[in-house]
Amino acid sequence: METRPADSADFHGGRAGSAPMTWGQRAIWKSIKWLDEGAHYFNISRTLDLPDGLTSDQVTAAVGLLMLRHEVLRTRFHDDDRGPTQEVDAEGALPVPVLDTAEADPASVAAGLARELAGRAFRHDTEWPVRCTLVLDRGRPAHLALVFSHLGADFSGVREALADLRELLAGRVGPVPAWQPLDQARHETEGIGAARGAASLEYWRRTLRSVPPAMFPAVAEAEAEAGVGVGAGAGAGTTGTASADAERFVRLRLDSPALAVATTRVADRCQVSTGTVLLAATAAVLGACTGHDTVALQLIAVNRHDDRSRRLVAAMAENALFALDVGNGTFDDAVRRTFLAGMNAYRFAQYDPLAMDDVLAEAREAAGGRLELGSFFNDKRMHDRWSDLPDTGDSPEALRALAGKSEVTFVGAWERQDAVFFVHTAYDPGTCLLHLMADTRLVPRPAIERVLLAFERLLVDAALGPVDLDGYTIPTD
Repeated sequence: METRPADSADFHGGRAGSAPMTWGQRAIWKSIKWLDEGAHYFNISRTLDLPDGLTSDQVTAAVGLLMLRHEVLRTRFHDDDRGPTQEVDAEGALPVPVLDTAEADPASVAAGLARELAGRAFRHDTEWPVRCTLVLDRGRPAHLALVFSHLGADFSGVREALADLRELLAGRVGPVPAWQPLDQARHETEGIGAARGAASLEYWRRTLRSVPPAMFPAVAEAEAEAGVGVGAGAGAGTTGTASADAERFVRLRLDSPALAVATTRVADRCQVSTGTVLLAATAAVLGACTGHDTVALQLIAVNRHDDRSRRLVAAMAENALFALDVGNGTFDDAVRRTFLAGMNAYRFAQYDPLAMDDVLAEAREAAGGRLELGSFFNDKRMHDRWSDLPDTGDSPEALRALAGKSEVTFVGAWERQDAVFFVHTAYDPGTCLLHLMADTRLVPRPAIERVLLAFERLLVDAALGPVDLDGYTIPTD
């Protein structure tokens, strides 16, 4: 492979300006600062296949135009006497290193480069929140390896940026998005935006009085003794302590076609989304793990409710507070309650994270210094239904046999995380990919696998008949 001198994606003539960070930016900023050098955990890497017939100059010109069109990509972030601040530059350049793969597979090289670029934390006060390398296939532009800081864009924002870049590479230049993070920051300080934030704070204040202050009391007690709070999450007062155990937090993945089939059956019967069913299952399993009838989970709210926010390349996601009573009735009853509780949680998920710190401090004081909100659920699929599920017909035996084909695999381990129990999904057309990251001091590594398999057993049982949640426990075999 041959590395050429870096090209330059230049841009000029854009709007410059300074404003407080938006609420979504402040939310992820807190977690980025807390993780420090480990903040590369939040980076979002992507590869983009390039159309045939483009020159390197055309590719870098398109990247420069993308930088011009989306102000956040030419923004630096820092704390000053005004608090967390965003500074947008009108002109500049993004270096674009160029690598010719020669005999190597260019797609594999691009994927490896994206992982490498994502492995370093961004220096947000001096560096644009995007990195890019052009991969050539025997001199022909073939792929772009891209990495976005989560402070610059969440997953929805990255998807919008890549869609726009594809259009630019094809020579189609649409209108410049009229709504940018500077506009969003102003919106959040006045009128409807400010009122939405105030209503969200009141919802959290009210809900925190109705849920256990700690799903895992041992964590809250230990952190209270240390004088800190844990697991408040990005945007909700994240603090914590370092661990000497490099593999304290472990993530495993369950690959289960049976879970997908069973979840779909329950969703169809209850007339809700499969995401709602998986959220209800998370609440039921967490309640069984901790012995609580009422469960509190934080959800990741996309917070894109209209056309202007859906097109916005920015960090918009914040945490939503979800509460559910899982101590009585059947699982189907819990699913139906989850639909309404989830809608309510997402409705009140836009707020000033700094003001939320005060709400959490009030709740912590009311609970005698003990507050732990470290349990999360995040449905990361872009599809609600799986498109290529195996057909088990109406046979209970076939569905249970399918469960025998499930696999649990290791994903990763970390020394520090700002959550203690985090369930998320990823999409595959023929199977449910369910991940659980847990603090092994609370959920030992062998138990993480049992908990994941408990999801499958609960949903398979629920697909075949009513499951009473009163006294529901996690099987130990």
